[in-house]
Amino acid sequence: MTFSKSTSKKVFFSVLTALVLAQCAVPGIMIYVGCSLILFFVTFSTIWFMCKKPSDPTLDPAPLLPTTTSHKEKPTKSERLYYLDNLKIFLTIIVIFHHQTCSFVGAGWYFNIGNYTSSFQAFGNALLGMNQSYFMCVFFFISGYFTPTSFEKKGRELFLRDKFKRLGIPYMLFAYVLSLVLGTIYQSFAGHGATLNPTPNPGPLWFVGWLLVFNYAYACTDHSSPTIMPTPTPFQMLGWTFGLNILQFVLIALMGGTFAFMPLTLGSLPFDIMYFYGGCIAKRNKWLETGTEGGVVEIMDKHRRWIYAVIVVHSVYNISYCMYYQQTHVGEDYDMEKNNFYLGTCIFVGTWLFIALMLFAQLDIFRNHFNWTGKWSKILSGASYTAYIVHPFFVCTATGVFIKVYEATTGQHLVFEDGKTDSETVLESDAWLWGGWAVCSLVSVPLTFFFSHWFRELCPGAKQIL
Repeated sequence: MTFSKSTSKKVFFSVLTALVLAQCAVPGIMIYVGCSLILFFVTFSTIWFMCKKPSDPTLDPAPLLPTTTSHKEKPTKSERLYYLDNLKIFLTIIVIFHHQTCSFVGAGWYFNIGNYTSSFQAFGNALLGMNQSYFMCVFFFISGYFTPTSFEKKGRELFLRDKFKRLGIPYMLFAYVLSLVLGTIYQSFAGHGATLNPTPNPGPLWFVGWLLVFNYAYACTDHSSPTIMPTPTPFQMLGWTFGLNILQFVLIALMGGTFAFMPLTLGSLPFDIMYFYGGCIAKRNKWLETGTEGGVVEIMDKHRRWIYAVIVVHSVYNISYCMYYQQTHVGEDYDMEKNNFYLGTCIFVGTWLFIALMLFAQLDIFRNHFNWTGKWSKILSGASYTAYIVHPFFVCTATGVFIKVYEATTGQHLVFEDGKTDSETVLESDAWLWGGWAVCSLVSVPLTFFFSHWFRELCPGAKQIL
């Protein structure tokens, strides 16, 4: 079934809007409905495509889209952008680093310590807010950028079959099996025993589930006429993302924290959609290629200095203010979520600036300094997807080992109340949090990639999926 572009927008937007409004009205029920729907969609579709005999791809070709844009010199062959592979490696490292940080600020992850006011919590929360604003959006942009080429090359049926094989199988494996194993690990570290929770949960692979939704919508749309669109300028991005950021905060307030397993937080639902389809359009119009008139290369040549300045200045301000506020409220039970000045200047403005400008900055930095490939780049790029899937095991284990070392060294026992996996036990000093976070981060990142590389090398058939 294929829809025209206008019909496709109406159908998928109407379905999404109906689900969003329903969850805003009755979040308690619709959270479970949304999670069940995406679990069923991924599970059923994956089984369907894996069991269905592939048809002759020549009978169902994807429409070849002409790429229409203005070029100073039209290249005869599409430019190979190695820096996107390296950017993907960097983002995967940031994801591992991000979740290791969560585990030391007391919230936002499976298994946490440090759930009390500390200098590290102030620093960590500032860092987490900045990361959360942009990094999943960039993942969706990169995924969207490679979607049109894959669709044209394989045709609709083989495109979807490949997507559900490479994305659906790991999603199901994590939701139905690995999440149970992971739960026994962190529950054991928390002193609750090897408790099994049979509720399916894809964990960080919520990203993969939503990527399948976007890919399915793309494959069900007629692309016989190209979408012609010039590269948006940084000022246009600031204008568009300002309104979407308001919408994002409304959704966070009304929808109950998650939507079909997607965390509703800074830089999530509306921006993930925007960046995925922005990536598709970027590929069609060659926004990222050298020589494209008005493309990202030309834009950054004009706007590089002030974009970098805005990102650096606000990052320094954000961390400095959070640290200052914590230090000036020592001994008080303060709540940053009730600090309107912080919510306005650090959270809202920071999210807005990072969502609008960070992609420009990262594309520019990696194009200028990391647009190459080699042995290690290929190894890390090949292992990135597997690392994203398995990293919770290494992050939780690193945190658990730190707890054992801390308790053996100090004689202090960290308490996890019944049923909880975050500890409010105050450590002897903040230095333990800073040091533990640094060591665990330095250990969990390389171990995750090391395991991921060798798993792909040694497990038969792994490379066909991972």
